Amino acid sequence: MKTAVIGLLVLAFVAVLGVGGFAVYKEVGGGSLPGAEGSGDDSEQVLSQEDIASLLNGRTQALKSGDEDEYLAPFHGEAKEEQRKIFRNLRKVPFAEAKYMVLQQTGDGSDEYGSDVKLALDVAFVHQIKGVDVRPVSEWYRWEVERDSKEAEPRITGVGGSPSAYGMATAVYYPAPWDLYDDMYVKREEHTVTIAAKKNAAAASRYAPIIEQGAKADLELWKSKAPAVPNTPEGFLVVVEPDRKTYTKLYNNGGLDVGWDAGQSVPMPAFNEGYGANEEDRLEFGGARIKMDASSGRFTSPAWRRGVADISRHEIAHALVQPQDSGSYAYSEDKSLRSWVVEGFAEYVTNRFDRELGDQGVRDALAGQDFDGELPGSDFDSDANPVSMNYALSYLAIRFIAEKGGEEAAFEFVVAHYKKPTELDQQLRKAVGMGESEFQTAWAQYVRSNSR
Repeated sequence: MKTAVIGLLVLAFVAVLGVGGFAVYKEVGGGSLPGAEGSGDDSEQVLSQEDIASLLNGRTQALKSGDEDEYLAPFHGEAKEEQRKIFRNLRKVPFAEAKYMVLQQTGDGSDEYGSDVKLALDVAFVHQIKGVDVRPVSEWYRWEVERDSKEAEPRITGVGGSPSAYGMATAVYYPAPWDLYDDMYVKREEHTVTIAAKKNAAAASRYAPIIEQGAKADLELWKSKAPAVPNTPEGFLVVVEPDRKTYTKLYNNGGLDVGWDAGQSVPMPAFNEGYGANEEDRLEFGGARIKMDASSGRFTSPAWRRGVADISRHEIAHALVQPQDSGSYAYSEDKSLRSWVVEGFAEYVTNRFDRELGDQGVRDALAGQDFDGELPGSDFDSDANPVSMNYALSYLAIRFIAEKGGEEAAFEFVVAHYKKPTELDQQLRKAVGMGESEFQTAWAQYVRSNSR
């Protein structure tokens, strides 16, 4: 199975969270740190805003230059050894941009006696991977910073994921693979960056060319059928992980494991610092991160090449259309991005290159099932239908649009729906000449005729 429930939970979280963390950054002072200028009394400023800026800027510059000793200088204890591993992993990634920015500070950096200050910094690792992200995205860390006195050097004694202020995740887009792996294997292809733990490098190197082929096929199809839209990714980051617990940890999601997904495309909100003033220049999503469970049958069966190709095309299709997402979510289903459009599009792209596999999947998923003629709802896992049936029904919805209105109309419909999910009726009328009710009736008949 591919991603449905987890991806939609992430999208709901993003809707509440704001624009990649910058909304929070602005709320705590528009770039100034709360309390950074002192407590308003005669307390000495042991950790000033300038000190904190120097800590962040120093790590940014050292990462850019490759100076490991300088990067590690303020880290102490276990944090230092963890950061040594992370630094070496990060240096393997083709970043167009990578920098550290403060989101929020807990503690004001001052002390009545001018000594022994501790505070927590929520830090955004703002980064853009070349060819993968159309805008910078962010991962959130929490740094524990201490300073014994004004004369002493500040120390970073603890680093972990920054907890969400909204209680919907234990950390935000953390951990990334560079946080989890002691030694990270990175395979760069023209359109993909495949990542795995170094101990799994041999397996990942077998999968990487197939993942690359999936990316190339999806991109060529998109360029030939989709409307001309800006912010189309030219590449994709894919993490291949055979341990289910580690797979589940990647990019967090509150540690939720539904148990049936073989892959997930995690939407990454754009960190819109520098873009927020002009709404037309604002982009809700900078890209996506793809993770795949290499312990699943798609990777372990005798037909693994076909399975890896299948999951690659599906997840890359999600990532390909992600920057078109307006982030306009609502708790009412009729105003939200429809799950059947999201998953149906990815399944359509997948099966466009392997129609036999798609047809067999439809027959298997619908065999012996009671079909009520309704399009799948927002939660594929708790819906009345089995998950596999909801995927099949969604695929047939997009395939029906493509057969009736043409592939260009189907792709235009998907892009339009991502941009304005509240206008489904108008979008269907443009694509196939039917409103929602008429479309569902015609589609239901199409499903019945294709499930025998």
